Amino acid sequence: METRYFESTKEDLKKASQIIADGGLVAFPTETVYGLGADALNEEAVSKVYTAKGRPSDNPMIVHISRVEEMDALADYDKLSGKAIANIKKLAKNCWPGPLTMICPAKEIIPRVTRGGLDTVGIRMPSSKTALDLISFSGCPIAAPSANISGRPSPTTWQHCHLDLDGKVDGIIKGEDCQIGIESTVIDMTSDIPTILRPGAYTREFLEELLGQVEVDKALYQKPGEDFHPKAPGMKYKHYAPKAQMVIYKGAGAKRAIQNECKNLEAEGKKVGVIIYDDMEIATHDFFARLRQLDEEGVQYILAEAVDEKGLGFSLMNRMEKSAGFNIKEVPMKIAVASDHGGFALKEKVKAHLIERGIEVLDLGTNSEESVDYPKYGQACGEAVVSGQADKGIVVCGTGIGISIAANKVKGVRCGLCTSVEMAHLTKQHNDANILAMGGRTTEEGLAIAIVDEWLDTEFEGGRHQRRVDMLNNM
Repeated sequence: METRYFESTKEDLKKASQIIADGGLVAFPTETVYGLGADALNEEAVSKVYTAKGRPSDNPMIVHISRVEEMDALADYDKLSGKAIANIKKLAKNCWPGPLTMICPAKEIIPRVTRGGLDTVGIRMPSSKTALDLISFSGCPIAAPSANISGRPSPTTWQHCHLDLDGKVDGIIKGEDCQIGIESTVIDMTSDIPTILRPGAYTREFLEELLGQVEVDKALYQKPGEDFHPKAPGMKYKHYAPKAQMVIYKGAGAKRAIQNECKNLEAEGKKVGVIIYDDMEIATHDFFARLRQLDEEGVQYILAEAVDEKGLGFSLMNRMEKSAGFNIKEVPMKIAVASDHGGFALKEKVKAHLIERGIEVLDLGTNSEESVDYPKYGQACGEAVVSGQADKGIVVCGTGIGISIAANKVKGVRCGLCTSVEMAHLTKQHNDANILAMGGRTTEEGLAIAIVDEWLDTEFEGGRHQRRVDMLNNM
Protein backbone atom coordinates (compact mmCIF):
# COMPACT_ATOMS: atom_id res chain seq x y z
CA MET A 1 0.00 0.00 0.00
CA GLU A 2 1.23 3.47 -0.86
CA THR A 3 0.55 5.98 1.90
CA ARG A 4 -0.48 9.48 0.78
CA TYR A 5 0.62 12.52 2.76
CA PHE A 6 -1.55 15.59 3.32
CA GLU A 7 -1.05 19.08 4.69
CA SER A 8 -3.52 20.68 7.14
CA THR A 9 -5.07 22.87 4.43
CA LYS A 10 -8.80 22.79 3.79
CA GLU A 11 -8.22 21.32 0.34
CA ASP A 12 -6.02 18.50 1.64
CA LEU A 13 -8.27 17.76 4.59
CA LYS A 14 -11.19 17.28 2.24
CA LYS A 15 -9.11 14.77 0.27
CA ALA A 16 -8.19 12.94 3.47
CA SER A 17 -11.81 13.00 4.64
CA GLN A 18 -12.88 11.33 1.42
CA ILE A 19 -10.54 8.44 2.23
CA ILE A 20 -12.32 8.09 5.60
CA ALA A 21 -15.74 8.25 3.94
CA ASP A 22 -14.66 5.58 1.45
CA GLY A 23 -13.63 3.18 4.22
CA GLY A 24 -9.91 3.95 4.38
CA LEU A 25 -7.53 4.85 7.19
CA VAL A 26 -5.94 8.25 7.88
CA ALA A 27 -3.58 9.28 10.68
CA PHE A 28 -4.39 12.76 11.97
CA PRO A 29 -3.31 15.14 14.75
CA THR A 30 -5.24 15.92 17.91
CA GLU A 31 -4.27 17.98 20.92
CA THR A 32 -3.39 14.75 22.81
CA VAL A 33 -1.65 12.33 20.40
CA TYR A 34 -2.01 11.45 16.73
CA GLY A 35 -4.97 9.17 16.00
CA LEU A 36 -5.49 6.55 13.31
CA GLY A 37 -8.98 7.25 12.01
CA ALA A 38 -11.66 5.21 10.30
CA ASP A 39 -15.41 5.63 9.84
CA ALA A 40 -16.65 4.53 13.28
CA LEU A 41 -19.90 3.17 11.77
CA ASN A 42 -18.15 1.10 9.08
CA GLU A 43 -17.33 -2.33 10.54
CA GLU A 44 -14.95 -3.24 7.72
CA ALA A 45 -13.06 0.05 7.99
CA VAL A 46 -12.64 -0.27 11.75
CA SER A 47 -11.37 -3.83 11.33
CA LYS A 48 -8.58 -2.42 9.15
CA VAL A 49 -7.43 -0.28 12.09
CA TYR A 50 -6.96 -3.36 14.26
CA THR A 51 -4.98 -5.01 11.46
CA ALA A 52 -2.78 -1.98 10.71
CA LYS A 53 -1.88 -1.49 14.36
CA GLY A 54 -1.73 -5.14 15.39
CA ARG A 55 -4.28 -4.17 18.04
CA PRO A 56 -6.09 -6.80 20.16
CA SER A 57 -9.76 -7.01 19.18
CA ASP A 58 -11.02 -6.60 22.76
CA ASN A 59 -9.32 -3.22 23.10
CA PRO A 60 -12.15 -0.71 22.43
CA MET A 61 -11.73 2.42 20.34
CA ILE A 62 -12.71 6.00 21.04
CA VAL A 63 -15.23 7.61 18.71
CA HIS A 64 -14.43 11.23 17.80
CA ILE A 65 -17.10 13.79 16.94
CA SER A 66 -16.96 17.39 15.67
CA ARG A 67 -20.04 18.79 17.43
CA VAL A 68 -21.49 18.08 20.89
CA GLU A 69 -24.91 17.36 19.35
CA GLU A 70 -23.45 14.38 17.47
CA MET A 71 -23.18 12.50 20.75
CA ASP A 72 -26.97 12.08 20.84
CA ALA A 73 -26.86 9.68 17.88
CA LEU A 74 -24.22 7.49 19.56
CA ALA A 75 -24.99 7.37 23.30
CA ASP A 76 -28.06 5.49 24.58
CA TYR A 77 -29.32 7.87 27.27
CA ASP A 78 -32.32 5.60 27.98
CA LYS A 79 -29.97 3.32 29.92
CA LEU A 80 -28.74 6.13 32.18
CA SER A 81 -30.14 7.81 35.28
CA GLY A 82 -31.09 11.46 35.27
CA LYS A 83 -28.04 12.28 37.39
CA ALA A 84 -25.67 10.49 35.00
CA ILE A 85 -27.17 12.36 32.02
CA ALA A 86 -26.82 15.67 33.87
CA ASN A 87 -23.16 14.87 34.61
CA ILE A 88 -22.53 14.09 30.93
CA LYS A 89 -24.06 17.39 29.85
CA LYS A 90 -21.99 19.27 32.43
CA LEU A 91 -18.75 17.67 31.24
CA ALA A 92 -19.59 18.29 27.60
CA LYS A 93 -20.25 21.95 28.37
CA ASN A 94 -17.07 22.46 30.40
CA CYS A 95 -14.55 20.04 28.85
CA TRP A 96 -15.39 19.82 25.14
CA PRO A 97 -13.78 20.38 22.82
CA GLY A 98 -10.85 18.96 24.76
CA PRO A 99 -8.94 15.92 26.05
CA LEU A 100 -11.85 14.08 27.70
CA THR A 101 -13.47 10.82 26.62
CA MET A 102 -16.82 9.81 28.16
CA ILE A 103 -17.85 6.15 28.35
CA CYS A 104 -21.60 5.78 27.77
CA PRO A 105 -24.04 3.01 26.83
CA ALA A 106 -23.77 2.57 23.07
CA LYS A 107 -26.56 2.70 20.54
CA GLU A 108 -26.75 -0.24 18.15
CA ILE A 109 -25.67 1.99 15.26
CA ILE A 110 -22.09 1.58 16.52
CA PRO A 111 -20.63 -1.77 15.39
CA ARG A 112 -19.41 -4.10 18.13
CA VAL A 113 -15.95 -4.11 16.57
CA THR A 114 -15.69 -0.39 17.27
CA ARG A 115 -16.71 -1.01 20.88
CA GLY A 116 -14.30 -3.93 21.41
CA GLY A 117 -17.32 -6.21 21.96
CA LEU A 118 -18.71 -4.08 24.79
CA ASP A 119 -22.13 -2.52 25.29
CA THR A 120 -20.50 0.86 25.91
CA VAL A 121 -18.59 3.33 23.77
CA GLY A 122 -16.06 6.08 24.46
CA ILE A 123 -16.91 9.42 22.85
CA ARG A 124 -14.69 12.48 22.56
CA MET A 125 -14.73 15.88 20.86
CA PRO A 126 -11.09 16.95 20.30
CA SER A 127 -10.01 20.58 20.37
CA SER A 128 -7.55 20.36 17.46
CA LYS A 129 -8.97 22.36 14.54
CA THR A 130 -7.38 19.92 12.09
CA ALA A 131 -9.13 17.00 13.79
CA LEU A 132 -12.48 18.79 13.97
CA ASP A 133 -12.35 19.77 10.30
CA LEU A 134 -11.42 16.23 9.25
CA ILE A 135 -14.35 14.76 11.19
CA SER A 136 -16.76 17.35 9.87
CA PHE A 137 -15.63 16.94 6.25
CA SER A 138 -15.85 13.12 6.55
CA GLY A 139 -19.54 13.30 7.43
CA CYS A 140 -19.21 10.52 10.02
CA PRO A 141 -17.87 9.97 13.53
CA ILE A 142 -14.27 8.75 13.43
CA ALA A 143 -13.02 5.81 15.47
CA ALA A 144 -9.38 6.48 16.30
CA PRO A 145 -6.89 4.84 18.63
CA SER A 146 -3.37 6.24 18.73
CA ALA A 147 -1.62 6.11 15.33
CA ASN A 148 1.17 3.72 16.26
CA ILE A 149 1.96 0.03 16.21
CA SER A 150 0.11 -1.46 19.17
CA GLY A 151 2.22 -1.42 22.31
CA ARG A 152 4.67 1.22 21.07
CA PRO A 153 4.95 4.79 22.43
CA SER A 154 2.09 6.97 21.25
CA PRO A 155 2.91 9.34 18.35
CA THR A 156 3.00 13.08 19.00
CA THR A 157 4.32 14.15 15.56
CA TRP A 158 3.43 13.09 12.03
CA GLN A 159 6.99 11.79 11.66
CA HIS A 160 6.23 9.23 14.41
CA CYS A 161 3.22 8.07 12.39
CA HIS A 162 5.40 7.80 9.30
CA LEU A 163 7.88 5.54 11.11
CA ASP A 164 5.18 3.17 12.36
CA LEU A 165 2.50 3.21 9.67
CA ASP A 166 3.99 4.18 6.28
CA GLY A 167 2.79 1.58 3.80
CA LYS A 168 0.12 0.29 6.22
CA VAL A 169 -2.47 3.08 6.03
CA ASP A 170 -4.02 5.13 3.24
CA GLY A 171 -3.04 8.56 4.47
CA ILE A 172 -1.11 10.59 7.06
CA ILE A 173 -1.82 14.26 7.73
CA LYS A 174 1.39 16.25 8.25
CA GLY A 175 -0.17 18.34 10.99
CA GLU A 176 1.02 20.15 14.06
CA ASP A 177 2.88 18.52 16.94
CA CYS A 178 0.50 17.49 19.71
CA GLN A 179 0.13 20.14 22.39
CA ILE A 180 -0.58 17.88 25.39
CA GLY A 181 1.37 14.76 24.54
CA ILE A 182 -0.59 12.07 26.43
CA GLU A 183 -3.96 10.53 25.62
CA SER A 184 -7.28 11.90 26.82
CA THR A 185 -8.75 11.31 30.24
CA VAL A 186 -11.30 8.49 29.99
CA ILE A 187 -14.19 8.64 32.46
CA ASP A 188 -16.96 6.06 32.86
CA MET A 189 -20.30 7.86 32.99
CA THR A 190 -22.55 4.78 33.14
CA SER A 191 -23.32 5.20 36.85
CA ASP A 192 -24.19 8.09 39.14
CA ILE A 193 -20.61 8.23 40.45
CA PRO A 194 -18.22 8.73 37.51
CA THR A 195 -15.04 6.63 37.46
CA ILE A 196 -11.74 7.53 35.80
CA LEU A 197 -10.56 4.59 33.70
CA ARG A 198 -7.54 6.33 32.17
CA PRO A 199 -6.02 9.50 33.64
CA GLY A 200 -5.11 12.39 31.37
CA ALA A 201 -4.90 16.17 31.20
CA TYR A 202 -8.25 16.57 32.96
CA THR A 203 -7.29 15.48 36.47
CA ARG A 204 -9.44 13.93 39.17
CA GLU A 205 -9.20 17.17 41.15
CA PHE A 206 -10.54 19.20 38.23
CA LEU A 207 -13.37 16.76 37.52
CA GLU A 208 -14.42 16.65 41.17
CA GLU A 209 -14.77 20.44 41.17
CA LEU A 210 -17.34 20.02 38.39
CA LEU A 211 -19.14 16.85 39.45
CA GLY A 212 -18.47 16.21 43.12
CA GLN A 213 -17.41 12.64 43.90
CA VAL A 214 -15.29 10.96 41.21
CA GLU A 215 -13.76 7.50 41.66
CA VAL A 216 -10.58 6.07 40.15
CA ASP A 217 -10.66 2.55 38.75
CA LYS A 218 -8.63 0.15 40.91
CA ALA A 219 -7.07 -1.35 37.78
CA LEU A 220 -4.94 1.80 37.44
CA TYR A 221 -2.99 0.84 40.56
CA GLN A 222 -1.94 -2.65 39.48
CA LYS A 223 -0.81 -4.73 36.54
CA PRO A 224 -3.96 -6.26 34.97
CA GLY A 225 -4.34 -10.02 34.66
CA GLU A 226 -5.12 -11.99 31.51
CA ASP A 227 -8.81 -12.32 32.45
CA PHE A 228 -9.26 -8.55 32.73
CA HIS A 229 -11.73 -7.05 30.21
CA PRO A 230 -10.79 -3.42 29.40
CA LYS A 231 -13.59 -0.87 29.29
CA ALA A 232 -11.30 1.78 27.81
CA PRO A 233 -8.10 1.87 25.71
CA GLY A 234 -4.81 1.49 27.54
CA MET A 235 -6.19 -0.45 30.52
CA LYS A 236 -5.06 -4.03 29.87
CA TYR A 237 -2.21 -4.48 27.45
CA LYS A 238 1.38 -3.33 27.68
CA HIS A 239 1.25 0.12 26.19
CA TYR A 240 3.58 2.89 25.22
CA ALA A 241 6.58 0.56 25.42
CA PRO A 242 10.02 1.52 24.07
CA LYS A 243 12.29 -1.09 22.52
CA ALA A 244 14.76 -0.71 25.38
CA GLN A 245 14.30 -2.29 28.80
CA MET A 246 12.83 0.42 31.02
CA VAL A 247 13.06 0.67 34.80
CA ILE A 248 11.35 3.26 37.00
CA TYR A 249 13.08 4.30 40.23
CA LYS A 250 10.73 5.55 42.89
CA GLY A 251 11.53 7.18 46.22
CA ALA A 252 13.83 9.76 47.74
CA GLY A 253 16.90 7.83 46.60
CA ALA A 254 15.81 7.53 42.96
CA LYS A 255 18.32 9.97 41.45
CA ARG A 256 21.21 8.31 43.29
CA ALA A 257 20.10 4.86 42.17
CA ILE A 258 19.80 6.03 38.55
CA GLN A 259 23.25 7.63 38.69
CA ASN A 260 24.84 4.47 40.08
CA GLU A 261 23.03 2.07 37.74
CA CYS A 262 23.90 4.24 34.75
CA LYS A 263 27.59 4.04 35.68
CA ASN A 264 27.40 0.27 36.14
CA LEU A 265 25.64 -0.37 32.82
CA GLU A 266 27.93 1.96 30.88
CA ALA A 267 30.94 0.19 32.42
CA GLU A 268 29.55 -3.00 30.89
CA GLY A 269 29.42 -1.30 27.49
CA LYS A 270 25.64 -0.82 27.51
CA LYS A 271 23.98 2.26 26.01
CA VAL A 272 21.74 3.97 28.57
CA GLY A 273 19.10 6.68 28.42
CA VAL A 274 17.90 8.63 31.45
CA ILE A 275 14.52 10.32 31.97
CA ILE A 276 14.15 12.78 34.86
CA TYR A 277 11.53 15.53 34.95
CA ASP A 278 10.96 18.54 37.20
CA ASP A 279 8.25 20.39 35.24
CA MET A 280 5.07 18.30 34.87
CA GLU A 281 3.60 20.09 31.84
CA ILE A 282 6.90 19.74 29.99
CA ALA A 283 7.05 16.12 31.08
CA THR A 284 3.65 15.10 29.68
CA HIS A 285 4.36 16.89 26.42
CA ASP A 286 7.83 15.32 26.12
CA PHE A 287 7.48 11.77 27.45
CA PHE A 288 6.38 9.78 24.40
CA ALA A 289 8.64 11.78 22.10
CA ARG A 290 11.54 11.12 24.47
CA LEU A 291 10.90 7.36 24.40
CA ARG A 292 10.94 7.40 20.62
CA GLN A 293 14.11 9.52 20.57
CA LEU A 294 15.88 7.02 22.83
CA ASP A 295 14.72 4.20 20.55
CA GLU A 296 16.23 6.01 17.57
CA GLU A 297 19.48 6.44 19.50
CA GLY A 298 19.58 2.67 20.05
CA VAL A 299 19.71 2.70 23.84
CA GLN A 300 19.43 -0.67 25.54
CA TYR A 301 18.24 0.55 28.94
CA ILE A 302 16.05 3.46 30.00
CA LEU A 303 16.30 4.55 33.62
CA ALA A 304 13.48 6.87 34.68
CA GLU A 305 12.68 8.69 37.88
CA ALA A 306 9.08 8.42 39.07
CA VAL A 307 7.16 11.69 39.25
CA ASP A 308 4.98 13.02 42.06
CA GLU A 309 1.55 11.44 41.54
CA LYS A 310 -0.42 14.59 42.29
CA GLY A 311 -2.65 16.12 39.62
CA LEU A 312 -1.16 15.68 36.18
CA GLY A 313 1.64 13.57 37.68
CA PHE A 314 -0.84 10.73 38.27
CA SER A 315 -1.60 10.66 34.55
CA LEU A 316 2.06 10.67 33.56
CA MET A 317 2.96 7.92 36.05
CA ASN A 318 0.19 5.78 34.53
CA ARG A 319 1.95 6.04 31.15
CA MET A 320 5.40 5.54 32.66
CA GLU A 321 4.37 2.39 34.54
CA LYS A 322 2.85 0.85 31.42
CA SER A 323 5.89 1.83 29.34
CA ALA A 324 8.09 -0.01 31.84
CA GLY A 325 5.74 -2.98 32.15
CA PHE A 326 5.38 -2.06 35.84
CA ASN A 327 9.13 -2.63 36.34
CA ILE A 328 9.49 -0.35 39.37
CA LYS A 329 12.22 -0.24 42.01
CA GLU A 330 11.61 1.48 45.35
CA VAL A 331 14.69 3.36 46.56
CA PRO A 332 14.58 4.94 50.02
CA MET A 333 16.69 7.98 50.89
CA LYS A 334 20.24 7.28 52.00
CA ILE A 335 22.11 9.84 54.12
CA ALA A 336 25.83 9.81 54.84
CA VAL A 337 26.76 10.97 58.34
CA ALA A 338 30.25 11.88 59.58
CA SER A 339 31.78 13.62 62.56
CA ASP A 340 34.93 14.16 64.53
CA HIS A 341 35.22 13.39 68.25
CA GLY A 342 33.51 16.66 69.18
CA GLY A 343 30.44 15.77 67.12
CA PHE A 344 30.35 12.03 67.80
CA ALA A 345 27.65 12.06 70.48
CA LEU A 346 25.28 14.25 68.46
CA LYS A 347 25.96 12.28 65.29
CA GLU A 348 24.84 9.09 67.03
CA LYS A 349 21.58 10.72 68.14
CA VAL A 350 20.94 12.11 64.67
CA LYS A 351 21.66 8.71 63.14
CA ALA A 352 19.13 7.02 65.43
CA HIS A 353 16.54 9.63 64.47
CA LEU A 354 17.15 9.10 60.75
CA ILE A 355 16.70 5.36 61.14
CA GLU A 356 13.42 5.97 62.99
CA ARG A 357 12.29 7.97 59.95
CA GLY A 358 12.97 4.99 57.71
CA ILE A 359 16.07 6.54 56.14
CA GLU A 360 19.09 4.40 55.31
CA VAL A 361 22.28 5.69 56.93
CA LEU A 362 25.87 5.45 55.71
CA ASP A 363 28.03 6.06 58.80
CA LEU A 364 31.48 7.27 57.80
CA GLY A 365 32.74 7.71 61.37
CA THR A 366 34.27 8.62 63.64
CA ASN A 367 33.16 5.85 65.96
CA SER A 368 34.23 7.17 69.35
CA GLU A 369 35.13 10.33 71.24
CA GLU A 370 38.84 9.68 70.77
CA SER A 371 40.48 12.73 69.20
CA VAL A 372 40.56 12.76 65.37
CA ASP A 373 40.99 15.37 62.63
CA TYR A 374 37.69 16.64 61.20
CA PRO A 375 38.88 17.45 57.62
CA LYS A 376 39.01 13.84 56.46
CA TYR A 377 35.49 13.17 57.76
CA GLY A 378 34.05 16.25 56.09
CA GLN A 379 35.78 15.26 52.87
CA ALA A 380 34.56 11.65 53.12
CA CYS A 381 30.94 12.79 53.51
CA GLY A 382 31.24 15.22 50.62
CA GLU A 383 32.68 12.58 48.33
CA ALA A 384 29.96 10.08 49.31
CA VAL A 385 27.24 12.56 48.30
CA VAL A 386 28.88 13.70 45.07
CA SER A 387 29.73 10.15 43.95
CA GLY A 388 26.18 8.91 44.49
CA GLN A 389 26.86 6.68 47.48
CA ALA A 390 24.36 8.81 49.40
CA ASP A 391 21.59 11.27 48.51
CA LYS A 392 22.52 13.79 51.18
CA GLY A 393 24.94 14.19 54.06
CA ILE A 394 25.11 15.41 57.64
CA VAL A 395 28.40 16.42 59.25
CA VAL A 396 29.09 17.37 62.85
CA CYS A 397 32.15 18.69 64.68
CA GLY A 398 32.48 20.76 67.85
CA THR A 399 31.09 23.95 66.30
CA GLY A 400 30.25 22.65 62.82
CA ILE A 401 32.48 25.31 61.27
CA GLY A 402 35.60 23.32 60.44
CA ILE A 403 33.86 20.21 59.11
CA SER A 404 31.55 22.34 56.93
CA ILE A 405 34.60 24.03 55.40
CA ALA A 406 36.11 20.60 54.73
CA ALA A 407 32.94 19.29 53.09
CA ASN A 408 32.66 22.37 50.87
CA LYS A 409 36.13 21.71 49.48
CA VAL A 410 34.60 18.82 47.50
CA LYS A 411 33.31 20.05 44.13
CA GLY A 412 29.56 19.69 43.90
CA VAL A 413 28.95 19.98 47.64
CA ARG A 414 26.71 22.72 49.02
CA CYS A 415 27.12 22.39 52.77
CA GLY A 416 25.16 24.72 55.01
CA LEU A 417 26.03 25.26 58.69
CA CYS A 418 22.80 25.71 60.63
CA THR A 419 22.20 26.80 64.20
CA SER A 420 18.43 27.32 63.97
CA VAL A 421 15.37 25.78 62.33
CA GLU A 422 14.96 28.90 60.19
CA MET A 423 18.49 28.54 58.85
CA ALA A 424 17.81 24.88 58.05
CA HIS A 425 14.71 25.89 56.11
CA LEU A 426 16.47 28.60 54.13
CA THR A 427 19.61 26.62 53.35
CA LYS A 428 17.40 24.04 51.62
CA GLN A 429 14.82 26.40 50.15
CA HIS A 430 17.32 28.88 48.69
CA ASN A 431 20.64 27.01 48.47
CA ASP A 432 19.48 23.42 47.89
CA ALA A 433 22.13 22.37 50.43
CA ASN A 434 23.01 18.71 49.94
CA ILE A 435 24.95 18.51 53.22
CA LEU A 436 23.86 19.86 56.60
CA ALA A 437 26.49 20.86 59.19
CA MET A 438 25.88 21.30 62.92
CA GLY A 439 27.91 21.85 66.06
CA GLY A 440 27.99 18.99 68.54
CA ARG A 441 29.01 21.27 71.39
CA THR A 442 26.82 24.22 70.44
CA THR A 443 23.51 22.56 69.49
CA GLU A 444 21.41 20.64 72.00
CA GLU A 445 19.77 17.39 70.88
CA GLY A 446 16.17 18.62 70.56
CA LEU A 447 17.14 21.58 68.41
CA ALA A 448 19.46 19.42 66.29
CA ILE A 449 16.66 16.96 65.53
CA ALA A 450 14.32 19.84 64.63
CA ILE A 451 17.00 21.28 62.32
CA VAL A 452 17.48 17.92 60.60
CA ASP A 453 13.73 17.45 60.06
CA GLU A 454 13.25 20.96 58.70
CA TRP A 455 16.15 20.52 56.28
CA LEU A 456 14.85 17.15 55.08
CA ASP A 457 11.25 18.27 54.69
CA THR A 458 11.81 21.60 52.94
CA GLU A 459 11.62 21.75 49.15
CA PHE A 460 14.09 23.69 47.03
CA GLU A 461 12.32 26.74 45.62
CA GLY A 462 14.16 26.86 42.31
CA GLY A 463 13.53 29.93 40.15
CA ARG A 464 16.18 32.59 40.63
CA HIS A 465 17.84 30.38 43.25
CA GLN A 466 18.51 27.70 40.64
CA ARG A 467 20.71 30.13 38.72
CA ARG A 468 22.75 30.77 41.85
CA VAL A 469 23.03 27.10 42.70
CA ASP A 470 24.28 26.46 39.16
CA MET A 471 26.94 29.13 39.71
CA LEU A 472 28.03 27.40 42.92
CA ASN A 473 28.24 24.05 41.15
CA ASN A 474 30.44 25.54 38.43
CA MET A 475 32.97 27.10 40.81
